[in-house]
Amino acid sequence: MRKQTIQPSLRRCRRGAALIEFVIVVSLLILMLFGIIEVGLLFKDQATISQAAREAARSAAVGSSTTTAKSRAVNTAAGITLATSNVTLEKSTDNGATWTTLGDSGSNNDAVAGNLIRATVTYNHSLVTSLIYTGGTKTLTAKMIMRRE
Repeated sequence: MRKQTIQPSLRRCRRGAALIEFVIVVSLLILMLFGIIEVGLLFKDQATISQAAREAARSAAVGSSTTTAKSRAVNTAAGITLATSNVTLEKSTDNGATWTTLGDSGSNNDAVAGNLIRATVTYNHSLVTSLIYTGGTKTLTAKMIMRRE
């Protein structure tokens, strides 16, 4: 029996095909990895602004001024850059049918006991993968409603 040998040009062709397959698979895996990282960062920032909204609503619900409530939200948002302009406070006297801007009355806010207070926090999350995926930012919003004590 004669031993069959593969021609050298055919062997090189097979190595080239394997290299192309490797590049395609690795690029897809890297793309998926960046997507997983981005989703994780989005969840982290959403949890952070949700906690900031809860802190602002709670502070306003116990009667703190709007400045104090917004400052508490900003100080709670560790790890992200949040400004007081990203926090809005509103009150409702009719169980949430209509909302008006919460104001101050002396050192307290102007909501009376029983009113609903809504804190809304918005944050523009800068996408780490903006070079791969379209769009540079994603706006995240968190709302929290509490009753004024």
